Amino acid sequence: MPLNMLNEGGGTAFIRFSSDENAWLRSSEGGGLEEVETPFAVLIDIENVQLGWLKLSGGRDWQPWPNNDPTNTPKPSDAHKQGFSVKMYSTKVFGDEHLREFCASGTGTNMFIKKLYDECEATGEFGKGKVPAFKISKSKEKLKIGAGSTRIPPFEIVDWKDRPAELADNVVAAPSTSDATGAAAKSASASSADDDEDFAAEI
Repeated sequence: MPLNMLNEGGGTAFIRFSSDENAWLRSSEGGGLEEVETPFAVLIDIENVQLGWLKLSGGRDWQPWPNNDPTNTPKPSDAHKQGFSVKMYSTKVFGDEHLREFCASGTGTNMFIKKLYDECEATGEFGKGKVPAFKISKSKEKLKIGAGSTRIPPFEIVDWKDRPAELADNVVAAPSTSDATGAAAKSASASSADDDEDFAAEI
């Protein structure tokens, strides 16, 4: 089933995307931010993405929606926006903290996460114990949204990997998908399989 998105911190190691800087940034041991060179390969546990209300101004406040359903979770304040939290994993990109949280509420990042989920769900691979590997690239241009603009990072599904031990506890019941849809999506990505496998090996 599709994500039911609305139209509209702590000490955990994290990664974030800055639309203004067109850059991916990760937390470091010293407390600062380090830019992640693009393109990069990463596992994203998009099957288990958690949606919720997120407030960043005046202190981070994250309130997940049970079952990713906002209907019974009132918006806590005007400062809260719909957001998400998803786990990313890479031994090559993330240094000593292989597991990172990506938690955001921006328009572009919400659109990015929804596209990730929709494309992965369409492959028919959800529920099989695998995690998708992505090639994440730099956004080339801003997208006009209403009175403002944002960026949606380009991505490509390059492989499906066995779930790392670090993600073993990050599992929810998988949604059902169509076998026909999955077969079509796999066929569409077959032409670039060799290059994809080489890039996915960098995770």
